[in-house]
Amino acid sequence: MSLARAQEDLEKSIKKAQRRSRSERLKRLAEAPKRPISYAVSTTAYLRNPDVIAEVLDRAKGICESCVKPAPFLRSSNGAPYLEVHHRLPLAKGGEDTVENAIALCPNCHRERHFGTLYASKDVASPQYATQKNDKVESLV
Repeated sequence: MSLARAQEDLEKSIKKAQRRSRSERLKRLAEAPKRPISYAVSTTAYLRNPDVIAEVLDRAKGICESCVKPAPFLRSSNGAPYLEVHHRLPLAKGGEDTVENAIALCPNCHRERHFGTLYASKDVASPQYATQKNDKVESLV
């Protein structure tokens, strides 16, 4: 099973659980196993260019390039501001692993890009998505 399929299945199960009454959920919880079943998933990963990541993080200077707020915390490994490098046009959709196609985001903005309503209806393969107006990169450079 792919990781994406596993996530889709979980989302469907959550929606189903949310439609149940609270008393029904509590009954099911009382009968449910305490330890989850493990299973293997397959996924495709990309060997990212570390120079792209370093340049994008350097460009951001610890500020999210979407909401323009400081990184929410510092990395325990090196004390650097914690931002995540996101590809505007995803690698899986043919996007390039380049500084121009990448943006440094705080965890909240990064999750919004993947799961939020602002971007959920967008065609991520379109050039318009790749240059969203609330990306503050141009004003930070």
